[in-house]
Amino acid sequence: MRSYRADVEAFENWCVENGIIQPFPASVETVCRFLEDQGETKAPSTIQRRLYAIRKVHRLIRLPDPTYDEDINLAMRKVRRQKSIRPRQAKGLTRDYLEIFLESEPDTPWGLRNSAMLALGYELLTRRSELIALRNQDITERADGTLRVLIRRSKADPYGQGRIAFTSKRTADLLREWLSRRGPEIEWLFCPIYQGKAIAVSRQRQCDG
Repeated sequence: MRSYRADVEAFENWCVENGIIQPFPASVETVCRFLEDQGETKAPSTIQRRLYAIRKVHRLIRLPDPTYDEDINLAMRKVRRQKSIRPRQAKGLTRDYLEIFLESEPDTPWGLRNSAMLALGYELLTRRSELIALRNQDITERADGTLRVLIRRSKADPYGQGRIAFTSKRTADLLREWLSRRGPEIEWLFCPIYQGKAIAVSRQRQCDG
């Protein structure tokens, strides 16, 4: 929703700059002009996302949707032709990098928490949002010293079916050490630290932080 909002604001600001008083409902001509103008400075993927945002707003407020018109498709094809950009792939976190990061963490509450987060995120293959959403009840001790972790919902799991993942003993030991330092009274697995002490926060503040 934050992405939709930013992209819709970009469209509305463009409309103001170009003397278009009423952005919605948008005409096919207006959307085509916007896409082509954006193509001068933005990547095709960004423009495609902004087109989706314009489409979403029209649906939400029950307005006729101009974004499926054939002229829109032609405008997008023109954008892709004029700026062919190879997508940039983020460098993956390998085991070697993980070891370097873990070794560099200081012997402090922050370093302990960060080490547990890094190790757990690496082994569970979680996104940041999935990692900070973990609660105490999502972690189950196993007889061999490892952990069973329930990941309730993710970007790839919009219906919240969840998935189960398992840790190594080393990661389980790091997490247990962090939990011992954090204390049992905090619901969220990972929380902020203030003046060397773990503090409980609401879910909203946890996400914002």
